[in-house]
Amino acid sequence: MTENNHNLVKFFREAAPYIHMHRGKTFVIAISGEVLQHSKAEETISDIAVLSSLGARIILVHGARPQIADELTKHNHETTIHNGLRITDNKALEISKASIGATRLEIENLLNRALNRPPVVNSSLGIISGNFIAAKPIGVIDGIDYLYTGKVRKINEELLRSLLNQGNIVLVSPLGYSPTGQIYNILYEEIASFFTTHLEADKLIFLHNNKQLPTLPRHCNLEQLDKILENTENPLLHEISKCMHDNVERVHLVDIEEQGSLLLELYTRDGVGSMLSTQLYDEPRQANVNDISGIMSLIKPLEKQGTLTKRTHEQLELDINNFSVIERDGLIIGCAALYPIDETDTGELSCLAIHEKYRSGSRGIDLVNNISQKARKIGLEKLFVLTTQSIDWFRERGFQEHKLTKLPVARQKSYDKNRNSKVLFLKLDA
Repeated sequence: MTENNHNLVKFFREAAPYIHMHRGKTFVIAISGEVLQHSKAEETISDIAVLSSLGARIILVHGARPQIADELTKHNHETTIHNGLRITDNKALEISKASIGATRLEIENLLNRALNRPPVVNSSLGIISGNFIAAKPIGVIDGIDYLYTGKVRKINEELLRSLLNQGNIVLVSPLGYSPTGQIYNILYEEIASFFTTHLEADKLIFLHNNKQLPTLPRHCNLEQLDKILENTENPLLHEISKCMHDNVERVHLVDIEEQGSLLLELYTRDGVGSMLSTQLYDEPRQANVNDISGIMSLIKPLEKQGTLTKRTHEQLELDINNFSVIERDGLIIGCAALYPIDETDTGELSCLAIHEKYRSGSRGIDLVNNISQKARKIGLEKLFVLTTQSIDWFRERGFQEHKLTKLPVARQKSYDKNRNSKVLFLKLDA
């Protein structure tokens, strides 16, 4: 078997649980006007069609900012940008309607083509666009009248759910309509956020090719994002922050430059984009009995190497309340345990393990900090660890080597002299 075939098999094995997990889930995918002008636009739209054919329910919200700007230039019509928003006058609105309509038709054409050629070929999937948004004017802010630039008032949730249940791809343009018949130009980022929140979508994904975005960590929580926003006026990141404050738990930010980036983000464990979440990703948590098999799979290679003492399934079941784990999409990628020593102020940090693919980050430190915090809560003042191969790692984290006689008496009696483990202590701060 060739290396390419091996990689293909490996990808399918990793993707299989995600294909199952995402089937029937609702994804709001927001695609910028810049992406639609990119040479990879057709490939990107084709990958969205693949998602739909795999059973995901897709709402595709598109922007048209550069397309509108190009047409405004052609017509020699200048508009004012205030607080990151274009003030849409009568002529700008007419140009916006034409540009957005042309962009929508091009997306429909690309989607239709993708749905009717290999590997998708699914003519049962429809592409539906329409009047889903009731809008309202932004009005006058700081003395500035935004004219026909608007905001989302509400969406037709019942119709949208019905269309999604029928297997359609719902295509949404950045225009909204007032009950009096007025049309408003709306930020596509705001529309995507509003749809995600009110339809309780499972994921919000922004596809971009924006070199002006600040560099983001691969995993970024809401607190970190808000700190970044203190120094930038980027409308995309501001809208992401807003929707996360409105209880959207996870947002994916995917650059289309990498081939197949959307599929890799959704169907591989580590993805290729930035994932923004309301909580820390890969955060240690209390283990439970459902984690036992995952812990055993994680520590088995280390037991064979002699790095960890062997544990049986029964031992883990008895001790599971002592363990903390880090889980990523169903895979246990880290664990550690705390064993308080009776009638002492000391606890043992034991069974610290990180999956070999995830050792480059701070997960080991996070688990040590988690165990230290647990120890403090129950009144312990010291932690010790017995290690044969990670002596320097623990030293670098504040542990100090001591003689065996420093161990609590009960632990000295059970010390395995054949392993000849080094004894290191950490004094816990109050």
